Amino acid sequence: MSARGQAIVEFALVLPFVLVVALAIVELADAGVARLALAHAAAEGARIGALTNDDVLVRSAIDAAVAPLDPAALEVLIAPTASEAPRTADPRGSLLRVELAYPLPAPLAFTGLPRLVVHGAAARLVEWTP
Repeated sequence: MSARGQAIVEFALVLPFVLVVALAIVELADAGVARLALAHAAAEGARIGALTNDDVLVRSAIDAAVAPLDPAALEVLIAPTASEAPRTADPRGSLLRVELAYPLPAPLAFTGLPRLVVHGAAARLVEWTP
């Protein structure tokens, strides 16, 4: 076997491992970007909620701040909701918590790999008074 043939065989044996490592790096980068975007969007939503006490404005602020991600796939939980105490009376000084979850699209979903869900959360004290 010539040196050229040996190099081709070695390349063919190593290539799948190199591709798997490259795919893992790309997926890790996607998860990192999603985590940062969710943390930023949750903080913006909690800030708007603390200043306005309006869930519609909180959701629109989150949709605007979650820029590289798809807002339609985002799960938003605002606690307590606008219809629960203490937000129904004078909520000033109560804690408003915003939690977000975003399922990352799996590139090899057909292989049965579980879907990765990235979370972000933030909390602020409500400053709004009726």
